[in-house]
Amino acid sequence: MGTTVLHACDLIDGQGTDQRRGVDIVIGGDSVREIVPSRPAATYEAVDEIVDSAGMLVLPGLINNHTHGTAYGPLFPSGHERLTHEQVRANLDRHLLEGTTTVLCVDGFVTAEELASTDEAHPVNIRLASCNTPACLEAATVADGGGLTEANRRFSAGQAVAAGAVALGEIGAGHTLGGGGASYMYIPAEVRRRTGVTITPRQANQLKVAVLGRHISASAFDGDAVEEALAAAELIGKLSVEDVREIVSGIVLPAFDIALRGLTEAADQARKQGVPVLVHNAAASMTQVASIATTDVRLIAGHSNHSSFELREAVEHAERLKEMGAIVDVSTLDTFGAQRLTPSPDLLYAMFAAGVVDTISTDYAGGHHDPILLAVDRSTKAGVVGLSEAVAMATANVADAIPGLAPRRGRIVPGAIADLMVTDPAELTRVGIVMIGGEIVVRDGRRVTG
Repeated sequence: MGTTVLHACDLIDGQGTDQRRGVDIVIGGDSVREIVPSRPAATYEAVDEIVDSAGMLVLPGLINNHTHGTAYGPLFPSGHERLTHEQVRANLDRHLLEGTTTVLCVDGFVTAEELASTDEAHPVNIRLASCNTPACLEAATVADGGGLTEANRRFSAGQAVAAGAVALGEIGAGHTLGGGGASYMYIPAEVRRRTGVTITPRQANQLKVAVLGRHISASAFDGDAVEEALAAAELIGKLSVEDVREIVSGIVLPAFDIALRGLTEAADQARKQGVPVLVHNAAASMTQVASIATTDVRLIAGHSNHSSFELREAVEHAERLKEMGAIVDVSTLDTFGAQRLTPSPDLLYAMFAAGVVDTISTDYAGGHHDPILLAVDRSTKAGVVGLSEAVAMATANVADAIPGLAPRRGRIVPGAIADLMVTDPAELTRVGIVMIGGEIVVRDGRRVTG
């Protein structure tokens, strides 16, 4: 690789500092060489390419600490049937075109060989988290386990860390702790099997909450609420209240307590292994998450804006976690786009406005996640967070939170790896150029191939 100059751009360097206007970023090989006030392009000699970036905004490549379906292997911490290789690469393409240059795959049971094979097939930097502790494996097997091979089962969390995994995670999940996975996958599938009726994730979620409540407890059963949910889903006469109780309880409860035990077990292992633990933070797991936060493990509370929380509950819980030294993550989920489970951005905005957010990720949202830059763009325009601050939450803050995930990345400073993007300041999701290790891999908003 030679030398590239991003000419006459504006820059947010990822460190939370003020935007710089009218600079040239000189990239030599795989690294940022210098950042200088813009000068005439003709003054540059022995440069391979000068990219006219006038009026454009340069940001560090995003570092996404909570992704699913980004490595060959079982999907989700429930060990679900794996995606095709083509679909995994398509997922990675989507992240790349959204400005993401590093992802942490938190599917949890992917082996080192499966990760290496994926990493070789795509320019995005892919790193691994493991959830393969005894209780988490048991919970996955009870809830699903349809994609687990013997190799996946044998590749323990300890082995994963020894082979380069940078965290344990996702510990607990919507599929084993009665969260979104139950609502968009397992409950609709069973209702369709029994009745032939296809219900939406939101309708399934309404059935689930009517039976078990937001915090997942058999004692929360509300027969009247089940009747209302049946009517809303047009299932009256097709399923009884007791049928729904049986379906929801049978899907959610068998793995639930095992998965809760897995939270503490994995945190203990992460502490011993010297890596962070990324946990499923939702209404059903908040008590255990808070308990883990009192220990000395580096805790990342994933998707702390989970739709199972009530607004004040989420903010107050996040404030307590931060007081105990935890890292509070929010996810874009399907907040602005599909809204299959997330009804509005109100909770996300409240978290930003309260100043409790450390990092921003996407999660999966059943394949309907919104781009991180969309959440940043909408949130900054809503006035709930500053642009430089929000960019840091998706770049340098993530690199700092998980050592080993993105060394020398997440900041645009001399000496850093040149993972960056050129985008439209008026609409951040219009990403034109993405560089990884100094190489342009997206140009004019399209993946560079060949």
